[in-house]
Amino acid sequence: MFLRILFTTLALLFVQISVAQPMVGYFLSPQSELSKGRTFKSIKETSEIFLKGIAVTPTRVEKEFNTLGNITASVTYNSAGGKTREVYWEYVNGENLVRKHTRSFVNLRGWQEEEVILTWNDDHSTPQKILVKKNGKVWQSALFSSDSSRRFESAEVFDSKGDHVFTERFTYIEASNIIKVMVFKANGAFHGTSTYPIDHKKPFTFESVAQTLYPNGDVMIETLSNAVSGDQAYYYEYEYDSQGNWIEKRTFQVKLGRGNRVRNKNLENKISRTITYH
Repeated sequence: MFLRILFTTLALLFVQISVAQPMVGYFLSPQSELSKGRTFKSIKETSEIFLKGIAVTPTRVEKEFNTLGNITASVTYNSAGGKTREVYWEYVNGENLVRKHTRSFVNLRGWQEEEVILTWNDDHSTPQKILVKKNGKVWQSALFSSDSSRRFESAEVFDSKGDHVFTERFTYIEASNIIKVMVFKANGAFHGTSTYPIDHKKPFTFESVAQTLYPNGDVMIETLSNAVSGDQAYYYEYEYDSQGNWIEKRTFQVKLGRGNRVRNKNLENKISRTITYH
C-alpha cells in the first residue's frame, strides 16, 4: 500500500526516473518544516525504519533556519556519524531564495554536487531566471514570463549549449491550492506533468491520495482516494512540544474498517525531533 501511494505521488510530481523535475520546481517545491508556534531555529531529527526480518540503520538529519523560518541548512548523517548529504540555502532579505547548493554521496560515483541560482525581477516578486549546475558545469537554465499579477505563465528551458529543449506552462487551480505544470518538448510534443502548491503554508494534497486530518491539521490517515473497507492505509501518531510542533511521529501500516476505523497497526517508521526556537 505504501508503495502504491508513494508511486502515485511521485508520478504526479513528475516521472523522475526518466526526466528531471520541471525547472520551476526548484522554486515552487514546498518547504516541509513549518512551525505552528515560534520560529524554528534548529531541528535534529532521527529516523528509524522497522521492517520485519530486515535490519535498517537509523539516519540523522540536522536542520537550521533563519529568523523568518526559512531553512538554511540540512545535513544528513549515517549511523556511523558520516555525512551523506548536505544542502544549503541562501536568500535575499532572508526570504527570496537566490542559491541552493546540494552535495550528496552516491555509491560508486562519490560526491555529486548540484547548484541552483535564481535571478529575481526588480521588485523581488518572482524569479526571472533559474540556472542549474551539475558538478560545476551548466546543466540547464530557464527564463520565466509572468502576467500582470506576477504569476508564472510559462518558462522556456535551455540545455547546457543554450538550445531550447522544453516549455513549461502553468495553470492555477485556486480551490485546490494547486499549480499544474505541463511540460512540452521544443517541437510541441507533450513531455510530462507536475503539481505544486500555490501557497505551501496552506493545505495541499494530490487528488489520488486521500487524507483524514487531526483537528490541528496534521495527517492522521493517508490512503488512495479509491480505497474501500479492508484496504491498507497509513496511520500517524504524534507527540508534541509546548509550541504545538511534533517531536515524535510514528507511522503505522493499517487496515481500514468501516468509517475509516483503524485495525492491525504495524509500526514501520518512527521519527524523533529535538527542536530549538528563535
